[in-house]
Amino acid sequence: MSVDQTAAERLRVELSGMVERGELPGAVVRIEQAGRTLADVRVGYQDVAARTPLAEDSIFRLYSMSKPITSVAIMMLAEQGALSLNDPASRFLPEFAEMRVYESGGVDDMHTAPIRRPITIADLLSHASGITYHFAGVTPVHDYYRRHGVMRDTPVGRTPQDGPPAHSLDELVSRIAKAPLLHQPGERFAYSYSTTMLGAVVERATGQRLDAALRAMIFDPLDMIDTGFFVEDADLPRLVTNYAGLPTGLLPIETAEASEYRDHARLLDGGGALAGTTGDYLNFCRMLVDGGAFKGRRLLSAESLREMMVPRVKTDMPPVSIPFGYGFALGDAATEAAGVQPAGTASWGGSASTYFFVDPEAKASVVLMTHILVPPPMETGTTLRRAVNRAALDLIER
Repeated sequence: MSVDQTAAERLRVELSGMVERGELPGAVVRIEQAGRTLADVRVGYQDVAARTPLAEDSIFRLYSMSKPITSVAIMMLAEQGALSLNDPASRFLPEFAEMRVYESGGVDDMHTAPIRRPITIADLLSHASGITYHFAGVTPVHDYYRRHGVMRDTPVGRTPQDGPPAHSLDELVSRIAKAPLLHQPGERFAYSYSTTMLGAVVERATGQRLDAALRAMIFDPLDMIDTGFFVEDADLPRLVTNYAGLPTGLLPIETAEASEYRDHARLLDGGGALAGTTGDYLNFCRMLVDGGAFKGRRLLSAESLREMMVPRVKTDMPPVSIPFGYGFALGDAATEAAGVQPAGTASWGGSASTYFFVDPEAKASVVLMTHILVPPPMETGTTLRRAVNRAALDLIER
């Protein structure tokens, strides 16, 4: 048996074992290099109770794997001259003109200070804006987000005590503008609704709704035929059931029939609300690996892609701080040693334990699709990522 077959089969065995133990509903992993498929692993189920097997064209919730897509759209608009990365976000989001930063106190007696400089488009790309997520901490700022519904309607990080969520992108822009910032713009990384705000910038810069803008700019040129904010009734049999991974086992939390993706009035969140197939996301990765082009269609210049992959800040997410550029985490020796992300790669993941990375120098793409939200202290997502990284490092010639 060759090294390639051994590594791919080892990954299949690992993932199959997780399915058999009830730790994982199912998963798809594709590893490619220079146009050659090195691993194509598919195990488990779209729906565990119905024993519906995962298919080649199963549709997964991308959650935060939406972020690199929206970030690329922003870079495309910059190349077209529609915006500059140094522009204040308030050029497109005038609601952001007079934002304030948390200084002290609790949610009921909060003291804030004016921003020292405007939030820029670059700050939003690098999550250095001072905006946060309601589920990303326990500070008074996060308490404010929860109380005032500074969030979209999603099962990720929601509690019954939270205020009613925003129902449109414009409404969320307004709520974030009124909320205190976690820190001064440009000061540091804080994972956030920053990319969601970039989606609003795309809408206002193009004059199109975000779904239409992304379709014209990215999905159609990349043949991403099954990627979008909605899943039509004819495609529901391909939409995976969403699960929470709990110590007691897998808990179904959203079926295809009850999915928010059927709602055409849902908030268009370019930071976390796309769905798509493994093949579609591989096409996006192929474009990144090929310097911004796909099948002879150029979306982005190689220079703009290099700009996206320059370290700007360090993430604050354990187990190891990862350099972050414009829309991507950037692997280095420390992240590779920790099993988190191979060196020389650009990557991100989604709340349902999805994960991808591209290695432009090695011309390699890796995509993991699955459908399980894993709250602490469960380690399923970490276990998955490490298994995929091990296989990729064995298979990819670097």
